[in-house]
Amino acid sequence: MTMTKKTNIAIAVCSLLACQSAIANDESDVFSLGEIVVSGQTGVKDIAIHNTMTEDQIELVGAKTAADALDYIPGVHTAQSSKGEKFITIQGFEQDKILILLDGVPYYETNYGQLDLNQIPASIIAKIEVTKGASSVLYGPNGMGGVVNIITKKGQDGISGDLEASLGQNGQNNESASISLGKNGFSLFATVNHRGRDSMRMSNDYEPVLSDVKDKYGDLPSEMVIEDGDKRENSSYDSTNIWVRGGYANENSEIFASVFNLDTERDLPYNTRYNKVFSDFSGFAKISEYKDTGIDLSGQHRINDSLTLRALAYYHIHDDSYDSYDTPEQYVKLAVSSYSDYTGGGAVFADMNFTDWNRLSVSVNYKNDVHKKKNVAYVDPDESHGYERSQLDTISFAAEDTMTFGALNVVAGIAWHKQTVGEDRGIDADTDNDDSDTFDPSLGMSYTFDNAGLVYGSIAQKTRFATFSEMYDDTGARHDLKPERNTSYTLGWKNDLAYTWLNNIDIGLFYHDISDKIVEVYLTDPTDPDYKLEVNQNVGTSKFYGIEFSTLSQLSENISLSFDYSYTHARNESEDRESDYFRDIPKDSFTAMLNWHQPTLDINSNLRVRYRTDILIDVDSDEWESDTLTIDMGFKKAFTPQFSAYVNLNNVLDESHYEGYGQPNEGRSYEVGVKYRF
Repeated sequence: MTMTKKTNIAIAVCSLLACQSAIANDESDVFSLGEIVVSGQTGVKDIAIHNTMTEDQIELVGAKTAADALDYIPGVHTAQSSKGEKFITIQGFEQDKILILLDGVPYYETNYGQLDLNQIPASIIAKIEVTKGASSVLYGPNGMGGVVNIITKKGQDGISGDLEASLGQNGQNNESASISLGKNGFSLFATVNHRGRDSMRMSNDYEPVLSDVKDKYGDLPSEMVIEDGDKRENSSYDSTNIWVRGGYANENSEIFASVFNLDTERDLPYNTRYNKVFSDFSGFAKISEYKDTGIDLSGQHRINDSLTLRALAYYHIHDDSYDSYDTPEQYVKLAVSSYSDYTGGGAVFADMNFTDWNRLSVSVNYKNDVHKKKNVAYVDPDESHGYERSQLDTISFAAEDTMTFGALNVVAGIAWHKQTVGEDRGIDADTDNDDSDTFDPSLGMSYTFDNAGLVYGSIAQKTRFATFSEMYDDTGARHDLKPERNTSYTLGWKNDLAYTWLNNIDIGLFYHDISDKIVEVYLTDPTDPDYKLEVNQNVGTSKFYGIEFSTLSQLSENISLSFDYSYTHARNESEDRESDYFRDIPKDSFTAMLNWHQPTLDINSNLRVRYRTDILIDVDSDEWESDTLTIDMGFKKAFTPQFSAYVNLNNVLDESHYEGYGQPNEGRSYEVGVKYRF
């Protein structure tokens, strides 16, 4: 086992500092229709491990994207895929097993089940809510590991907005402009954001390694150094994002429409450990297109004090082009693989309060997923094919009831989900063996003591359906797969305290028992006994358990201190498994933040520390990161109520580690920026 050793300074620093301060936040600009679980309607947030990150907190940590912000939420870990996408894990679950929502609408691409969270700019985010364990059944399926709802902004009365620009090294830049308009119930919010860089600076501690190379043509050596350090090869990007929301609201009704275009072109930083070159695919590539566009409609109407109806509808498009080349120098373009994915659907909710002690919500969710893939091969035209279309439908019915008996809240829910494949690469699918409908029950309770806070516990069954990429084997044949299932248990306690050194505390225990897990197996090809087919089957089992712990201390009028710790025990118990462990899941994770306001100079500063241990980087080589340490700093000076300037220093110690297999992290970097509010 290879262990990458880091400094032990993190242990001392993390014992003194702490993350996520509880800053009072005005939620008047929060798009409340994006909250599927309505505050006050259901007690589900009190029976699960639940974290909220506000707009102020996102700005405090210097986050420029949703991925940047999520890395500071307890129990959430951000990593990087071989495609250059930022993704998250929660309590041992990878992102394709987590339900990512953008204003209550599923945000993913239909082939692999996840999208790059760096695609969502922080400038549109009002708050992020993360629910683990017994998340509401109203969300629908595919939240086996939890639900992340990224809730955006809406327009406010009057005219307001902001302009922001920042610069860093190697051409790094960020510019954004937002405007908010509102009058007589009508409102409009619009923002445009641009981010870019010429290259990423690597840590001075980075040590070049040999990459294994599998080259069909035999032109490249079997081992070679792909990345020699300094500036990261093929790491430029350019992203322009536009978001517009308009609508009308009065005391009984709301209706809003949102349109967006999130567009990125980027080179692809090569994997430093393994690369392959085939006639129709290569690890030496760039992403010539990565674009998400869509339109969302949301509305609600309060019929009377006892009944409110809500509805949403959406249509999202994801376009993705992957350009493969023959060598790291990209002399010859081998092929272009293009995806064009469509997701359309909607949901209807009814919230009923017929008695003082009972609140019931029911919902119907439907979505239609289409995946289209084509390949243009320039060197070997026989590998080319036009768009192949696959399509599936998912429907869900759910009911969730909250019963209040004094200090005791009881939340019971049940949902029925069904997924049906309607089209299989242009051919009507055979659904005779389709065993994809499930029932998901949940039950939780919370009790509020007079002086001892709130105690909660829950048990919930969760469903996650197979993605298109999991259904097909190497030959293109489709296999009917059962849904993955997770029985989730949660037990916790949270309390607001009167101590100066400890204002609140939140402790949660979790246990997940996963069955029918979809895993890769290798079977003999019936047409060629010497060849093994890679096929996904429901033969896996796993168990995850651990603890999350958060505290906040207001040490003085000008100094606050917060601390988060999570421990995750994630084990693969499948037969014939390659490893007992899973990639990209830290065993221990510490996040800490110290915030200080200097009143004489009117400067706000913060020190942020993240320390993580025992992260498996690669199953085949059994390579681990024994620990990773990141220390960041930020300073902000308000010159007037409207104008401010800031400096962010990231990875101050210039530590080197891996953010994913073959993906080294960014070295020390800086950002200098200004912001003007009007």
